[in-house]
Amino acid sequence: MQDRRDIMFQDQKSREDLELDQFNKHNSFVPEERPLTKAQIRGWLAYAVAAEPYSVVCISALAPLVLESLASNYGYETSDHSLKCDMNNPNYSCVVHLGGLWLDTASFSLYCVSVSVFLQAFVFISMGALADHGTRRKTFMLMFSLIGSVATALFAAITSPRFYWLAGILVIISNVAFGASWVFYYAFIPTLARDHPDVIEVRQNVGRGLETWADYQFVKDRVSNTLSSHSMAIGYGAGVFLLVVAAGVALAMNQTTYSMQLGMAISGVWWFCVMFYTWKNLLPQPGLPLKNNTNLFLYSWRRLGKTLHQASMLKETFKYLIAWFILSDGSSTIITLAMFMGKKNFLFGNTLLMVGAIVVPVAALIGTYIWLFIQRTFHLTSKQVLIIISCLYVLVPVYVLIGFSGKIGLVHEWEVWMVLPYFGLMLGSSQSYSRVLYASLIPRGKESEFFSLYGITDKSSSWLGPLITGAIISNHDTRWGFIFPLVMMFIPIFIISWVKVEKGINDAERFGEEHTDDRDGL
Repeated sequence: MQDRRDIMFQDQKSREDLELDQFNKHNSFVPEERPLTKAQIRGWLAYAVAAEPYSVVCISALAPLVLESLASNYGYETSDHSLKCDMNNPNYSCVVHLGGLWLDTASFSLYCVSVSVFLQAFVFISMGALADHGTRRKTFMLMFSLIGSVATALFAAITSPRFYWLAGILVIISNVAFGASWVFYYAFIPTLARDHPDVIEVRQNVGRGLETWADYQFVKDRVSNTLSSHSMAIGYGAGVFLLVVAAGVALAMNQTTYSMQLGMAISGVWWFCVMFYTWKNLLPQPGLPLKNNTNLFLYSWRRLGKTLHQASMLKETFKYLIAWFILSDGSSTIITLAMFMGKKNFLFGNTLLMVGAIVVPVAALIGTYIWLFIQRTFHLTSKQVLIIISCLYVLVPVYVLIGFSGKIGLVHEWEVWMVLPYFGLMLGSSQSYSRVLYASLIPRGKESEFFSLYGITDKSSSWLGPLITGAIISNHDTRWGFIFPLVMMFIPIFIISWVKVEKGINDAERFGEEHTDDRDGL
């Protein structure tokens, strides 16, 4: 019996030694502790208030409608290219001539988004790793904010449908800039969490032997989720406010296409003004300086090449990236398809469409705090919450496809007001928990580099959905397009379940230690 107790004691001692070794290894790479102040946290959160309305107002709600309306007003009937498009026909089908091709006007906005996300991928990779050095992360975030906000404000300058192509260009520029700035915004999450006073306190207690490595990981995950959830919620709150303003403008101007353009322009001006609060209060969270002879144009590509060459060391991280690529594309496609169904199948006017667009972020705001409460009440991990939300997500395209029966499934107008809030309750939380889970799986000092990959799977993944669904709905009922998000939202559930988070955290720590620029010859 005594021998067994001795063995149990030795096993416990071994686990404690292993945890302490993990902590010492982790702590040796933590820079001088500078606890976050409330002003710095507000500065970071303020950027969500500035930029998220662009996503809510423009990309999710108004941009698809504006591009489709401008193109249709300038377009021709699909069946007869000599006849101008008749938008009073409940199921009108029109095309526009662009670059020698006849494009379906409903697909025009989808193709514009596809082009923008291809360009996003190039920008993300070109600047991601570069932003991890010096104070470039904050500089790049604000630089792209300036570009995106100005491009969005310029929608007020388009006064004729014949400039529908210019509207497409502005959407491409603003969406690329928004996506890039959001990548650098996300990259602040792991560094802010490490510098949070609560996390610093636990880290110090681990060093004194008062708490364990598991306690440290738990507190850091909780702080990360709190920061991310607050960011998501107030971002959606700002988006709802701007959507209400845009709806008021549309109502005052008899729901014209130009009234929606003004709504977009207002969100651009808002973005431009509010970002200065972030510029003033958010500290850069600087990284190591680059070598003097570094080629700034090629560095990020070379750094990423080295990372991908050693991707086998980060299997859990890349498994998760694949899952989020698929899930993100499916969810973003649902929003766009729902807006087209409201416009073409139920003949919603611009005001009703904006009301629908308001319902989703309001539900997302509420859902963010509901899921945060559920996580804390039942002590769930970020991975567990994300799997539950993904399972609930799948029910949306399933319900819409049931509509082919002609009885229920977005067949009746009242169903729209039931499905939209249901979808919204999952939308914000899935994005929040996703970025927190991913933040725990990336190497220290390479936050922007790895969030550039996340940006490709998140914002830039949306090229696939618009491209495929645009082709599907060109000559068919919009409802057929929901087959794609059904498949894209079902597969990730199994992949996320397969991700081993604890192993991923340890692999990321080891990767950060072994793959510095000096060791990789950069």
